[in-house]
Amino acid sequence: MLSYPLFLLILPSTVITQSSTSSQDKFLSTVAPSKSTLDDITQNGKIVIKLGHIGAINALRNDERLLGISRKSLHKEGILGDDLDIEIISQNGCGDSYEGVAVAADMYHLQKVKAFIGPYCNAEIDAVARMAAFWNLPIIGYMAASSALADKRAYKTLARISTRSTNSIAEATCALLKHYRWNKVAIVTNVGAVAYDRTVAFEEVFHIRGVQVIKKVE
Repeated sequence: MLSYPLFLLILPSTVITQSSTSSQDKFLSTVAPSKSTLDDITQNGKIVIKLGHIGAINALRNDERLLGISRKSLHKEGILGDDLDIEIISQNGCGDSYEGVAVAADMYHLQKVKAFIGPYCNAEIDAVARMAAFWNLPIIGYMAASSALADKRAYKTLARISTRSTNSIAEATCALLKHYRWNKVAIVTNVGAVAYDRTVAFEEVFHIRGVQVIKKVE
């Protein structure tokens, strides 16, 4: 049975055995889980972290099965075991009424999740990532491509694993242009919020890298 917060297992032993100073007390009061938090994550002496996955209807048909396979893989690799486990709670969002935002609030306040995976769509992850930053909970965006999400002042706890973020595509495009010394370009784009967001991202990267946009066609 674990009798001390998990994070303390990696701290130097001197921090635990020596008489604490005021600075150490301040540090521990900042990072140490509260009693209510420990009660939320401890089940029969075992630490179980609840993860909230917010998917989308008809977008990931086997999401619960895939997440279960991932959890089993973590057990097989020894990352999870007898003392540490995760419980994945999966619900859908990304509808016409921003259901994912309500789902995130329900997961945090009622189901006591300690981290988020998703939402699936850009529109909802913007709001949920801001909420997660306020709650100081990690959030992983796996389909988030918006360049606005790169702002760590607003999205302090967000990590993105998508390989198709607008920023990375703009950087790759710019690298190709610079390689062939194409320093003047024209942008042909569609109308709408998504197109505008992507165009702004490309223009920002082009400006930083010295590529001049001489014309835009919508």
